[in-house]
Amino acid sequence: MTLSTPWLSQSRYWQAQLASPAKEWLLSRGSLTAYLMTLSKGQFRVRVMAQGWHKPRLDERLSLGLPAQQWVWVREVALEGEGQIWVEARSIIPLRTLRGKGGRLRYLGSRSLGSLLFKGGKRGAMLIAKTERTQPRWLRRSCFYYDGRALLVQEAFLPALFSAAQGRQLIL
Repeated sequence: MTLSTPWLSQSRYWQAQLASPAKEWLLSRGSLTAYLMTLSKGQFRVRVMAQGWHKPRLDERLSLGLPAQQWVWVREVALEGEGQIWVEARSIIPLRTLRGKGGRLRYLGSRSLGSLLFKGGKRGAMLIAKTERTQPRWLRRSCFYYDGRALLVQEAFLPALFSAAQGRQLIL
């Protein structure tokens, strides 16, 4: 995924020149799943696109402080509301995070990762960026800590989400 701007930390969010509704969605620290469920009035689902053992990308490896040879559990999902893909998410879960209580992270099926992370997990710093593919997409990346161990979650917010959110009152 080629970024048109680098990842921006909170002290540099102003450089993204975010406007509503993208600003509210990207900077919200609550459960994205809960917000999407509310916006879609219950017409929400998690569709697993791919999952399995992979070597992480360089930037993912560096974000998690992993050695070069480390394999991780990668889960890619589409978060759909009202029959449209609103968000594409990629989770990078190191082996050490899958030990103990974290083992359940491999067996989520169509449940959202947020259903576990926001019940006992903790979100670290958020980074945002913008990518230029066929159409611009806003990205958000956060390290989460589940049972005290790190995993990385990256979300790509699609224009269909912002279209659906336009004109609707939703407290994020």
